[in-house]
Amino acid sequence: MEMSHGSGQTLNDKNAMASRIAKFFEPGDAVNLGIGAPLLVADYMDPDVLVHTENGCLGVGKNTSRTNPDIPARMSLESFANAGGMPFFPIPGAMVFDHATSYAIIRGGKLKGTVLGAFEVSETGDLANWFMPGNFAGMGGAMDLCMSKMVIVQTTHCTKKGAPKLIHKCTLPLTCKGLLTHVVTERAVFEFVDHKMILKEIREGYDLENIKNNTEAEFTVADDLKTDVVY
Repeated sequence: MEMSHGSGQTLNDKNAMASRIAKFFEPGDAVNLGIGAPLLVADYMDPDVLVHTENGCLGVGKNTSRTNPDIPARMSLESFANAGGMPFFPIPGAMVFDHATSYAIIRGGKLKGTVLGAFEVSETGDLANWFMPGNFAGMGGAMDLCMSKMVIVQTTHCTKKGAPKLIHKCTLPLTCKGLLTHVVTERAVFEFVDHKMILKEIREGYDLENIKNNTEAEFTVADDLKTDVVY
């Protein structure tokens, strides 16, 4: 499904979710973007939002290529790769540091937010995103990153087979328990308050019946529910 982005730009679902998530952050915030689709959020954030990577940089620029002709020859991109191994060109004023400092920032709750993918999300704010039989993703720094002030999941509403990802209770090993603050899917935005799931927005092209029919998790509908939202 593709949606309009106001100016007429067409976005696929991954980019649409990234566009919506970017609106959670303001200039000066420090955020960490998980490997994969969450990295797209950087393309829509205010340029003064600082992106953090676990392996030691605050001020990660957009992903690039090691053969990008716009990168000065004196700047070796071999020294600048994010936690997923993708090269980037740091923004002016970026800071680099060792792993110990990087994880002190994470575990100390200094990040405004983190954006992670998911295999399963429970109705009480649990996340499972690192292991699935036959599809091992690896824990990485995700468990630590859940100490951020905002823990936002970016995920498709259902699996490729059509099963809900937002369920009563996670069946896979947990990444964190009860720490999620928001879930953004290609269909809706949910918020967790006191370990309860609240439907806040429904994206244009979907309705409440569709959300209920494709969500196993119990949720309440916000009094100020927004509908026909354009991501």
